[in-house]
Amino acid sequence: MQSEILEGHYGAKVSVDVCHGCAALWFDRLESLALAPGSILKLFVLIHENRPAQRNPMAAQLACPRCQRALVPTVDSQRGTRFSYARCPSEHGRFITFVEFLREKNFVRPLDPHELADLRAKIQMVHCSSCGAPIDLTKSSTCPYCLAPVSTLDAKQVETVVAELRAAETRRQTVDPAWPVKVLQARLDAEHAFAGIEPAHLSIKVEGGLGLVEAGVAALVQLLHSNG
Repeated sequence: MQSEILEGHYGAKVSVDVCHGCAALWFDRLESLALAPGSILKLFVLIHENRPAQRNPMAAQLACPRCQRALVPTVDSQRGTRFSYARCPSEHGRFITFVEFLREKNFVRPLDPHELADLRAKIQMVHCSSCGAPIDLTKSSTCPYCLAPVSTLDAKQVETVVAELRAAETRRQTVDPAWPVKVLQARLDAEHAFAGIEPAHLSIKVEGGLGLVEAGVAALVQLLHSNG
């Protein structure tokens, strides 16, 4: 895994281990919660720009890089969204795929029936964003291997969360009388960036083995770059 130094809260530095080959992250203990808002956006860009042509398969049994004990599969919930990861039984940290990390941060949701019907009318095969396996939409809306539902980035949620992250990052870096104006500007910037973008638009371009989430991340990264 490759170590990435990111900004944490209160000026601290957070070292996050990233495996680009399998699009996964290792967080020591509470590192995920310690990330500053802007660092979450940086992870979007980092993972997207270093994505492999073909994702490496996960090992059947993962071990903690600190104590070598077998990691324990765990399911948790954040804001009503279920996500999964593998944790060290000695509490040294946890291993989580990028897609599950996005679920944890409330960026990803399953497609509703109307969106699934619209997607089936356009394309019949997509790749699972959780494990990379092909999903025949004419037969199922869940991955036949890992059972993850077909999911996408929630455009409206992304707009809201990006505005919140940028506003929080502005507040973290600069506390001055003009801060309320900066918060409003961050919100307006996000609304402008995502104006007219709907989940269906984020899910159409699934070329080259990309899943719906990856296609949405690609669109988001492009917007982040274009808006500085």
